[in-house]
Amino acid sequence: MYGAVLNSFTYENSGGNGAGVIILEHEIKDSEKQKIAVEIGLSETAFIKQIDETNFDVSFFTPLCEVELCGHATIAAFFYLGLEGIIKGLNETKKVYQRTKAGVLEIEISFKESIPQYVLMQQSEPEIFEELEGLDVAKIARSLNIEESLIGLDGYDIKPAIVSTGLKDIIIPVKSRDVLNSIQSDLKMIEEISVEKGVVGYHVYSMEGNHFFARNFAPAVGINEECATGTSNGALGSLLFMKKITRGIMEVIQGESMKQKSLIFVQVSENDHILDVRVGGKASILKIIYF
Repeated sequence: MYGAVLNSFTYENSGGNGAGVIILEHEIKDSEKQKIAVEIGLSETAFIKQIDETNFDVSFFTPLCEVELCGHATIAAFFYLGLEGIIKGLNETKKVYQRTKAGVLEIEISFKESIPQYVLMQQSEPEIFEELEGLDVAKIARSLNIEESLIGLDGYDIKPAIVSTGLKDIIIPVKSRDVLNSIQSDLKMIEEISVEKGVVGYHVYSMEGNHFFARNFAPAVGINEECATGTSNGALGSLLFMKKITRGIMEVIQGESMKQKSLIFVQVSENDHILDVRVGGKASILKIIYF
């Protein structure tokens, strides 16, 4: 059993969100996975067992619990599989599949020569569970320590909404990038609202022209703030596509206020009234680990 720590969704060769990746030669107990995730100490660790040439079992653990899906850990995992030569490619895009508790999802790995360049992960079909208003929005504003009037996007009728492409988040618009970066989150209150609404956490975003910026808070699963999140940005891209605010291709800068600026690519398309959502980016190895 071996693996690595990688940064996913790196931006201009820096930033990104750290994830543990463990390659399993045989299955181990969830309790052992949880112990390893605690020892690695990052927001998520992915455990991968190869089934055959194109299929992989993948599970994800935070230091507190297992989660159904994690975008940045998926990017890290399959970028690492490409670097290790477990998945091989030569100037091509290889398609493989991860079997997760969120379903069987397609992964695309783009290779130049034999080196992976970026990874795109398919997410579950998006679902909007609830749009929030009234007292809910007032509570969200208090938990972010901003005025309620600063929630929303100028020129668009869009509310905070609970959306999932594998994990439920409250997707929250704020009026500007400055507002976004000024947020002083009340983590205890965010945790309470997250538990009440049955979500992983908040994904707060702003829009400047065609540029998007985001922050992510998930204290209910032990993550105060993350500088890059795949599934949350997939949910964001899906919501904006369904609201006709974007045409389905967008880049999100996350982690700016943490001085860990990260870049997440989101692609949403519609075929036969079914939305296909993919999230991707680059990754880089920080260190190799053995157990």
